[in-house]
Amino acid sequence: MNLQELNELDFEDIAGWPPLAKVVFGFVVCGLIVAGMYYFVLKDEQLELDKLHKQEVELRAQFEGKAGLAGNLEAYQLQVDEMDKAFSTLLGQLPSQHEIAGLLDELSFIGVKNGLVFRRINWEREVNKDFSTELPISLLVEGSYDELGKFVSDIAALPRIVILGKVKLSRKNGDESVLVMSVTAHTYRYNGE
Repeated sequence: MNLQELNELDFEDIAGWPPLAKVVFGFVVCGLIVAGMYYFVLKDEQLELDKLHKQEVELRAQFEGKAGLAGNLEAYQLQVDEMDKAFSTLLGQLPSQHEIAGLLDELSFIGVKNGLVFRRINWEREVNKDFSTELPISLLVEGSYDELGKFVSDIAALPRIVILGKVKLSRKNGDESVLVMSVTAHTYRYNGE
């Protein structure tokens, strides 16, 4: 079949075409049908399949992460229980409302026991925080270096949380062996139940 015979083919009489032209025409029609099917039917389905595959990968990763957490659930539960106990212990170190006056008595007792002379004890304004209230107590005491050191050490040994800040030391006028310490003792009260 040459080029001139190809030009003379009549589309109204396909049955009269030579066998080679019929076969080539059949392949072209089948190719167009397959291309049309892909473009109009399978292309959208392929995009949907790709989207679902990505979603499967994400869900599988989530599942593996959650399975890892579930596998360690007992260890996490033990850790949460330990943290609850530690938190309860720390909360127990914060004075409750009715223990605040007792804390002031403890500070006074510790100071007197260590030979200090109290010149001033003042409650400062409470400072509200996120979950606690800060209760500052301003103290002015006199004593020797060793007595002040024992006082600070005994406060640190209290079962309650008491933080000493704004410490100022100076010598007492007229007596070189006596120090004057101005200090603010901060304790905290839990705002929850």
